[in-house]
Amino acid sequence: MVFGESSLVLKHVISGAKIHFNAFDALTGWKKEALPPVEVPAAAQWKFRSKPFQQVILDYDYTFTTPYCGSETIGLDTEKKDSGEILEASCRPCWEDCEEQIDVAALASKEPILFYDEVVLYEDELADNGVSLLTVKVRVMPSCWFLLLRFWLRVDGVLMRLRDTRMHCAFSDSANPVILRESCWREATFQALAAKGYPTDAASYSDPSIISQKLPVIMHKTQKLVVRGNL
Repeated sequence: MVFGESSLVLKHVISGAKIHFNAFDALTGWKKEALPPVEVPAAAQWKFRSKPFQQVILDYDYTFTTPYCGSETIGLDTEKKDSGEILEASCRPCWEDCEEQIDVAALASKEPILFYDEVVLYEDELADNGVSLLTVKVRVMPSCWFLLLRFWLRVDGVLMRLRDTRMHCAFSDSANPVILRESCWREATFQALAAKGYPTDAASYSDPSIISQKLPVIMHKTQKLVVRGNL
């Protein structure tokens, strides 16, 4: 199910910069990545028993796996744009690779949470063969805001895939706040987990937060975005 009217928008009022999260941009990323379909064990048995003209062949990624990590826009000053004082292309947000890391320990402090919400962007039960889920959570504290965009996939008996994007921005007196973005992709087959002695039943893998450390990292990078306040 696609929750097309659900979204999360973060806006820097001074610059007009926005970071937003929505299902349609996420699905655009899914379409562009175009991963091969994942075959479930039951499908292989069904194809063996059925006649060729009865077979339904899925030639697309029905898991809706997406590389999406958010959308960025800047609301330009109309007068400055029309006069040519600023160019639209020069004002596009630009993420840069960096060595800085999100301070996870600081986020675990007892600081009061001023605002919290979770938005489900899309969800599918894969014809009762697992789950495909994209959510975004945000919380605001007195010193910062923190966000987690998570794609979670479990194809029962076959594969698990976890793609997390974390964003953090500390509040300060600076007119140019810095946003850190950390992307981490994890993935493993049930067969690989079984070889390490982990259980193979789907019920053991219902909560991605608990089992994430069991999945090996296949991609990790940290980037930063300096939001210019003088556009």
